[in-house]
Amino acid sequence: MDTEEQQVERIKEFWKEHGKGIVAGAVIGFGLFYGWRFYDQHTMEQQQLASAKYEQLTTALSEGSENALVEAQSFVSDNSDNTYAHLVALQLAKEAVSKDDLATAVTSLQLVVDNAEDNNIKALASIRLARVLVAQDQADTALELVRGSYPEAYQGYAAEIEGDILADKGQNEDARAAYQRALEADESLTPALQMKINSLAKS
Repeated sequence: MDTEEQQVERIKEFWKEHGKGIVAGAVIGFGLFYGWRFYDQHTMEQQQLASAKYEQLTTALSEGSENALVEAQSFVSDNSDNTYAHLVALQLAKEAVSKDDLATAVTSLQLVVDNAEDNNIKALASIRLARVLVAQDQADTALELVRGSYPEAYQGYAAEIEGDILADKGQNEDARAAYQRALEADESLTPALQMKINSLAKS
């Protein structure tokens, strides 16, 4: 068995050979740990700020406050990957449409479609964007958009818009088929869709 002196010498030799690497690894480990905690805290603070800004901007937009549209556009542009910014963009688009500013509505909704990770928010933005595009006489672009993939809750709305576009084009059989798919996807749409189907039968 090694004596205490021999054990100490072995420890000294080990640290002489491996000490720098162990210390460096420890420093890196602590750095990553505290760096991650800082990042996590920073992210949380940014989310809280974004949440507060969201509340402020949506209130300002709904009240029609002066410069609200400009401030909302700036917030959305500067935070394009943030869910709160996407929610502001939806509200911004709604207010822009009410002011007949369709270009601003398209820009806001397209940003959400391009950047949102939440499929429901993306789908909602796509549906609204399609409607604005139709109002801009961009029916073909809108048609392509609503024929994309949607979560189940939005499939009926997408099919209804598709039917509207096809009906305007005079493609009644295809429009009827789209309306039928909308009915099958969402029974809540039945009264309005049935009227549309009936109007196609008379034309």
